Formats: sequence, C-alpha cells, structure tokens
Amino acid sequence: MAKTSAAFPWKNGRPPHLPCGPGDIAENVLTPGDPDRVRLLADMMEDVTDFGRKREFAVITGTYEGQRLTICSTGIGGPSTEIALVELAMLGAKRVVRIGGMSSLVADYAVGTFIAVDSAIGDTGTALTYRAAGGKAQASPQISQGLVNAATELGLACRPGMVASTDSYYFGQDRRFRSIEGSSDPYGNFIDRFQAQGAIGVEMESEIILTVGGAIGLQTGCLLGVHGNRATDEWLDDYETTQRNLLRIAGRAFSSTDWELRSQP
Repeated sequence: MAKTSAAFPWKNGRPPHLPCGPGDIAENVLTPGDPDRVRLLADMMEDVTDFGRKREFAVITGTYEGQRLTICSTGIGGPSTEIALVELAMLGAKRVVRIGGMSSLVADYAVGTFIAVDSAIGDTGTALTYRAAGGKAQASPQISQGLVNAATELGLACRPGMVASTDSYYFGQDRRFRSIEGSSDPYGNFIDRFQAQGAIGVEMESEIILTVGGAIGLQTGCLLGVHGNRATDEWLDDYETTQRNLLRIAGRAFSSTDWELRSQP
C-alpha cells in the first residue's frame, strides 16, 4: 500500500481538508467565509449535491441560472482561505469569487450596498508569502467588471474599489476589546492608514484571495456586501438579504460571461 506523502497529503485524489474529491468541483466557485452561509444559499440553486463539512470547510455543487457552480466556505482569515483556494484549484476550479462582508471606511457607502474589489492592500502574512511566488493583489478585470455589470442588471448598487485586508478583527481594525463605552483599549490607527492608502473598506480575506489565486493560476474576484460602516458607525444586524444578493450578482456574472471567448488572445 502506497504511503501518503507529507509533502502531498492527498489520498485517492481527495484533499486533506475539503470534504470532496475528483469531479465534485465546478470551474466557477464562490467562497463565503461562514459555513452556514453555504447552506443559506443552497436553496437558491438547483440539482445541489452537499458534500458535507470538514472543519470550517462546507462544500456544495449545483446549478445557478443554468451554470454549474460550487460554493465552498473558507473560514476566517488567511491560512484557511489559502487551503481552500489551493485545494479547489487542484480539484478543477478556474474562477473563484469571494462573497462576504466588509466594513466601509467611506460615509456614502451605505450598509446593504456592494463593492466589486479591483485590488487589495493589507498586512496579511499569507499574502506576503505568496507575493514571493509572483502573486499580486489584483482582481481579474473581466470578473470585477462582470460583477458590476451583473449588479446593474439586477438593480443593485455596486461600485468597484480597493479594500484593505487584515489578519486581526479587533486591534487591527481599531475595535474595542471591551463593550464599555469610553474604555481605554489601545487603538492602532490602522483604519486611518488604510484610508490614507485609498482603501474604501476593510475585511480579512480579499488580499489572500487575489494574491494566492493569482500565484496559482486562478482568475479571482471579490464581491463584498457592506455589513458595517466605520465612518457612520452603522451596523447591518440582519444580513440574510445581502448574502442572498451576493449569490444573485456573482451567479449572474458567471452565467452571462463567455469565458472561452474571453480567454482567447
């Protein structure tokens, strides 16, 4: 019996983390962070196969607007997102769009609206590792433009822009460690620095999606719903509609693009 390699710990064509195997993954993939959002969106698709959940990774494949589509959760932050991207690519994914939430840093980006990320900045360790392999935090232009076009068709507000990603939810996004008003928790002024670099929002995965995906040959994009606004201190308590609209926009972008034609020189 062949031994499993520590350098390549796959067995019978199945990865060590994602709960799926050969033939299970579509060329087009959406990656929310939260595993529960995978099941939230499953009822909007047809012919769904649920491959279950392993750790933070829940995976389904079905059809949306006639196109085969996989949804795979990544968990929070860089390391788990990298694992999902690499294993998805090795299982046949070609295009990956992160769908998730962000906090706007600009007052006029209201909660419930959308951002099609065209580039990302940040201080994530995983992206730094992949920049050495040639990755850049730039979205595939046809994907980011396709997301804006699809939102327009659906009558949903979506603008392109650059976001900042961070490995930290609290200190790295200038949040208090305690809920007491006026607490003296230290702030790092990270948001001011992100704004000074031109970022319109902050979250935790886009820099990884774009940098890792680019380095391993995926076409990538990120579609983010504004869950919070740090300029106005608004917070979206009920974001189910926003999450469902992420699928509507990204699914329409995938189904309305002739990828074979776009891939020709």
